[in-house]
Amino acid sequence: MTMQPQMVGLRRSSTVKLLAKSIGIAVQFARGAWLVTLRFPGWQKAQKLQAIQRWAQQLLDILEIEVQSNKLPQADFSGLVVSNHLSWLDILVLQSLMPGCFVAKTEVRYWPVVGYLAQACATIFVDRSSPRSARSMVDDTAAAIAQGYAVVVFPEGTSSNGQNLGDFHANIFESAIRAQAPVQLLSLQYLDRNSGKAATAAHFIDDMTLVGSIKDVMATSSIQARVHIGECIGAEGHTRKTLAHRAHQAIHTHLFSPAYET
Repeated sequence: MTMQPQMVGLRRSSTVKLLAKSIGIAVQFARGAWLVTLRFPGWQKAQKLQAIQRWAQQLLDILEIEVQSNKLPQADFSGLVVSNHLSWLDILVLQSLMPGCFVAKTEVRYWPVVGYLAQACATIFVDRSSPRSARSMVDDTAAAIAQGYAVVVFPEGTSSNGQNLGDFHANIFESAIRAQAPVQLLSLQYLDRNSGKAATAAHFIDDMTLVGSIKDVMATSSIQARVHIGECIGAEGHTRKTLAHRAHQAIHTHLFSPAYET
């Protein structure tokens, strides 16, 4: 049976598109390495954050991922930014809106290229199995906030498929209390622009590899990231447990209450 010319043309077009995306991603990561190695040492914090934001926006454009938010984030926000966690894409999406530094698991430090870029962008690494590392993470996060950074954290500690919201680790909220800093709540979803349903290709879960997940994302051009910028909570009068509970409750309500469906 011979393949229809139209199908051959579609497959060829898809292959060309994937190749173009692959080249674009490689070039963008090379550019990122050049920026952090040669330009960052001479730049002030604001210049670095602007460059990180543009870099993330450009990479999302290459991946054909559209980002929508219900409103603009507060300019020059300094404090703790708390979000649910679905994918490695979360970092790009949030950097494109609120450039800052992230708290990430220690394993990210050793990812090829990504780990190097993460370290250069002031990522705070934590080994959750180590109490000493967890204490250091709280100290480093409070210090980064005091220096004027927005520090983005995923208190679930792992990514999910978006069908539920895991318990929040309360210790990270101690950093906001120490710094007497606000806690900005975010809710994140990935939807298919065509169907309006969850864009499962964006989720990075279970035993998926980073390379496999990137391939899944590259194979689609209909992913839309929706960010809901919610309430901003003051740390005053809270314990880390009450802050964690209030943040979890608010994000859960937005993600799963019918009254808040987007």
